[in-house]
Order: sequence, then C-alpha cells, then structure tokens
Amino acid sequence: MPEHRYLPFLEKVLTPRRLDHSLGVMQLMGELAEVYGLDREKALTIGILHDAGKDLPPDQQKQLIDEGNIQIQHACESDYVYYLHAPVGSYFVRRELGIDNELILDAIATHTYFGNTSYFNDPLSWCLRFSDILEPTRNWGREKRLLEGAKRLKELVFAGKLVEGAFLQTGVIIQWYEEKGVPVHPNMRRVKQELAAQLGVDDTLFAFCR
Repeated sequence: MPEHRYLPFLEKVLTPRRLDHSLGVMQLMGELAEVYGLDREKALTIGILHDAGKDLPPDQQKQLIDEGNIQIQHACESDYVYYLHAPVGSYFVRRELGIDNELILDAIATHTYFGNTSYFNDPLSWCLRFSDILEPTRNWGREKRLLEGAKRLKELVFAGKLVEGAFLQTGVIIQWYEEKGVPVHPNMRRVKQELAAQLGVDDTLFAFCR
C-alpha cells in the first residue's frame, strides 16, 4: 500500500495536518477508483503524494522550480499555495522517490489546474481534484460556497457523473476564488467552457444541477 511505502518520506516534508489531509485524499481516491474502474494503485499513489511539495520552505521551493525548469505561463501561477505547489510537488516526488509514471506525475502537477499536460483531463486527474475537496478531514463550515458545492459534488461523482462533477467543481472554485480575491487561473475558465459544451449547458451557470 502507498501509505506504507511513502509515509516515512511524507512525515519529513509535511505538517501533521497536511499529512492527515493527504491520507484522506488517498482514501477517497481509492473509493473513486472503484466507481470509475480505474487503476487503484495509481489512484492511491496520486492521492497520498499530491501535496508532497506544499509545505517546503521558500528556498527549497525556488531550488525545485529552477532545477525542474518549471515555467510560469500566467501571473497567477506564481502563487505557491493556490497553484505552484502542484508542479513543484510533481517534480519533487519524481526526484526524491523515483516516480516516473507520467499519469501519476501529471495528475499531481495539474490538480490546481496548472499547465496543460497530456493527462490534464484524465479521469484520475479529475478524481484527484474531487478528492482534494471531499476528503473526510476537510471542514468547510466557514466556507458556505464550498460546503454547499461539496455536498452536491459528492452526490454526482459517486453516482459516476464525472463530467457533471468536473463542471460543478470548476464553477464552485471559480466563484470561491473570486469571492476571496484570488486570481482565477485561465485554465479554469477554459475547462468550464469545454465541460459546458460537452453537457450542452450554458457555461455561465454556477453549477450543474440536472
């Protein structure tokens, strides 16, 4: 199991709270892998490692950005907490753990909607975005927008409605970021439009509630 293999490494680089979150995401990834018939081992690995770079000190962040040649394409991507920790974490686990599976690395790198890799829209990549919101240690009590969205999101994704869930989640995050004054990544707006086209709905809708 990935938690046995990677726990000693993660205990060194993550805060206890972040580690609990990562274990929760791994748990959800395992459940969603069953729903969508996905590779369970890959799902669990992606889940537990997705935030491996998030708690690194700034000097190490900079070193990994430079060493991994991580390119900032949009100004918002310089925000480490909301966007940049994803590609940094992907490079970090490649370097430190020898992870070389491109799907695993891409899912980690793009879970904040950063970049546009081959597996950006892979079901495992979307399941990671879902799990990041829905994992059991999350408490959205003060975040009404996310609390309401998470309830509906859980219904959709566990019913096997991946595209509907992706549309809902992206719309919820866009509005939440706008309310918090966080710059919205252009990929979020692009993806929401693409998903709306697949579903045949108005892309200005806040959420997909069919």
